[in-house]
Amino acid sequence: MQIEEKKAKDLFQDRIFTLSNFLSVLRVLLLPFFFYSTYDYAKDPANLNALLASISYALAAVFTDYLDGLFARLLHQETTLGRYLDPVCDKLVTLGGLFVVTLHFDFPKWILIVYFIREVLGVWLGGFLYLKRGLQGRPNWWGKFGVGIVAVSVIWYMSLPYFLQFGAPYSFLLYPEISAYVLLVVLTFGVIAYVVRYWNIVFHPEAIELDPENKKQAKKYQKI
Repeated sequence: MQIEEKKAKDLFQDRIFTLSNFLSVLRVLLLPFFFYSTYDYAKDPANLNALLASISYALAAVFTDYLDGLFARLLHQETTLGRYLDPVCDKLVTLGGLFVVTLHFDFPKWILIVYFIREVLGVWLGGFLYLKRGLQGRPNWWGKFGVGIVAVSVIWYMSLPYFLQFGAPYSFLLYPEISAYVLLVVLTFGVIAYVVRYWNIVFHPEAIELDPENKKQAKKYQKI
């Protein structure tokens, strides 16, 4: 069965102004404040207020990522736009956080580049599936887990100058590259999971037939 194509304007047929969509956008709106406080802290690692502010913004991003999905389900506000907006906002926030720690705190540049390429391909594939195949894939748990690992990595790298200047309670906290390589492993498994899920949909759409009664498929795909 050839899955029908969709138009971009169809994204806006459902409700736009929902609490879950607001929380998704709020994550992106917090980025300038995060950039500012992190810049102040990078100039002066003794500025504990700036560090705590940056950590608060990072945690707020993770918290709102959890809440937007929760409220969408509880308030019955799940929309096509919301399902697409949430991962796009996640990508903007995580890339912004990793860019800051790469710029100021020596996060590995090559891992940032790998992450950037992976996220760009994710947005492209999501748009392709929607516009050309009439499907909206649901994020896998590797992607959601990756958002949490990014938050841990960002906070850990930001804390390193403070630990070096004032001491770390545990010696392993002086090695934030651990979190960077854990993130790389999560990214790798996430890419493998997406390739396995979408290979036939992208390259052999004529062979795809979704069963609306199949609950396992419903968890993976949303027929638009």
